[in-house]
Amino acid sequence: MTKYNYRSKRLQQAKKSFLGRSFLISIILNILLLYAFGSLISFDFSNPITKEELVLVSLIELPAPQKPVSIKPEIIEEKPIAQLEVSKKVEPISPEPPSIKEEVTETKVAERKEITQGTPKVEVKTPQIETTPTIAQTPPQTNQILGEEINIAEEYLKQSLASRKEVRGEVIEPGESTIKAELGIKGLERTEATHGTVINPGEIAQLPETKEKESPYGRRPLSVMIENSEGARPQAGLDKANIVYEMLAEGGITRFLAVYFENEAEVVGPVRSARPYFISKSLEHQAIYVHAGGSEEAYNFIVAEKIDDINEFINFQPFWRSRDRNPPHNLYTSTVELRKEAQKLGFLEMMEKEDYQFKTDRNEILRGKTVTSILIPYNRLYKVTYQYQPETMKYLRFINDEPHIDAKTKKQIQVDNVLIQFADTKVIDEEGRLSINLVGEGKGLVFFKGGSEEIIWKKVDLKSRTSFFDQAGNKIVFAPGTIWIQIVPSEIIIEY
Repeated sequence: MTKYNYRSKRLQQAKKSFLGRSFLISIILNILLLYAFGSLISFDFSNPITKEELVLVSLIELPAPQKPVSIKPEIIEEKPIAQLEVSKKVEPISPEPPSIKEEVTETKVAERKEITQGTPKVEVKTPQIETTPTIAQTPPQTNQILGEEINIAEEYLKQSLASRKEVRGEVIEPGESTIKAELGIKGLERTEATHGTVINPGEIAQLPETKEKESPYGRRPLSVMIENSEGARPQAGLDKANIVYEMLAEGGITRFLAVYFENEAEVVGPVRSARPYFISKSLEHQAIYVHAGGSEEAYNFIVAEKIDDINEFINFQPFWRSRDRNPPHNLYTSTVELRKEAQKLGFLEMMEKEDYQFKTDRNEILRGKTVTSILIPYNRLYKVTYQYQPETMKYLRFINDEPHIDAKTKKQIQVDNVLIQFADTKVIDEEGRLSINLVGEGKGLVFFKGGSEEIIWKKVDLKSRTSFFDQAGNKIVFAPGTIWIQIVPSEIIIEY
């Protein structure tokens, strides 16, 4: 017990001594902190500031700044820039409407006096015109001289109506009509003009019916040389051509001249070189001739006749070569790209349709025998056949008894009209190039709608169109659609 109390006393004494030391240490630390802080104060009590170092600062209230005043320069002499006179707006004076006399319709007085239950009867009043409409005289039209310079009258022909004229009880406002003239293209032989009906004031006339008239002008045709050797088949774009000529070339095989004036073909080819007699057929339609090179005679022809042509050897942009065939059977073009090139070259784009199209009529009937098959033996290695399809009234085309297929559509070519033209043909050089006489007169055959007829063809000179006539001398009219013209040597016998 005694031992425990002794230890507790010792612990209490130790705590007191520790607290005393801690208190003393805290006092010393506070003194040091105060000393350090005092040295940071600018005012030192031990070293007071001298009078020289003292600066008297006084606050002065400054007045607010005044807004700057711009001084307007003095104008010595005032000169007006412009004089503008504005007339006073005149209010339009509307004429007073004509007085209308009221006339009571013939109605029985007894019926008028009757009063029935419901809505009362309304008296019908018919307006009566007191004045009769007058016809305004049109001023004489000045003379117009048509020629190199066309003088148009200074004043338009006017139909002046009296203010608020009455026409059969209806009131119409004053009006004015003008003459509009459209001048034709300079240099053309035929010019279209419009016509109408002149209605005098005070009259009510029935306007003529509007009828659509087909324009006599159309796009200029494109004629493309297309190869027909075995390596070139099947061709592309022949099914889109409006007219196709087929003629012999050297080697006993034929080539095509495809003429496009309405349809477009995305792919046409393979394109091959020019020959003079193909150029002559292109010239008949005033077409832009498309080819890839040509014989010396063909080049001389193009220069002599000033033919508008697009040659792959010179104009490369509208042409390309495919990779699925070997050259020279892989050159192709497009009618869309050809027309762009023709525009760049400045070729004429529009012309009259009669200069390149054949006349057609749906009701035309041939007087010969009915034909279902046509055989054209160009030679023993190459023959063309057409088979008539009554349900479509078209002819399916065959080459050496094989269907003639279009490379793009994969469909057999169908034709609406088949025309055979016999022409004198001869070889002119060692390479087998030919001369075909297409000027003068000769025999032929025509087939459409399952019928046939013997015809005569005539061509006056190189630039004139070939015309086709029946035995009585009447001009042949074809069925609407495509026309394939087979030009064959005179000695060939056609089987049909």
